[in-house]
Amino acid sequence: METALHYDSKQKHLSFLLKESVTADPDIQLRFRGRLNTNTGDFDYHATAHKFFSSGPVVKESLTQPFRLGVGLGVSSSNSDEPFVAATATKQISLLEGEHTQLTAKARLELDPRSGKLVRGARVAVCRRFLDFTAHQDLQLAAGVDVDWPKAAKTAVGSSSGSSSSSSKPKADLYLSVRENNWGVHYRRGMWSLTYDL
Repeated sequence: METALHYDSKQKHLSFLLKESVTADPDIQLRFRGRLNTNTGDFDYHATAHKFFSSGPVVKESLTQPFRLGVGLGVSSSNSDEPFVAATATKQISLLEGEHTQLTAKARLELDPRSGKLVRGARVAVCRRFLDFTAHQDLQLAAGVDVDWPKAAKTAVGSSSGSSSSSSKPKADLYLSVRENNWGVHYRRGMWSLTYDL
């Protein structure tokens, strides 16, 4: 399991980030993400199991990957530990010459069938890797845009939906990331964070 220290400008508390991905089959993936706040003891998590359908073969060492659509189930602390239906879509393309610049477009959708709560998000980003940037250090730069739609839920019968039309518009935010061997500085959704891989 991957572990990292995390500090951001919102909570202003040191946290442990936990990440684990298990590929049970070339097209079946289990993913877990957790964060333990060392100050409050709060533990947030997000876990999913996806079955993937690809437009072509997946080559591990290549930056260009086929379009992949994943469908499955998930559970998270942000959804009151209740299960939800999950779907993802991803496409990766190698840019310029060599295998150092990559364009990634991905989207996700999560739906709680009982409450009707709907979470949608997407990101388009370009990543550039500089191997052997120094004698003992690699460097990775990424820049892009995060797009998030307001969380939607079932509305009561007979309620007016006119006032919600403006609030349903997606919001775009700048995404930036600078990483070296262990350290990382990130800016996402108007908040900066610092990470250190253990």
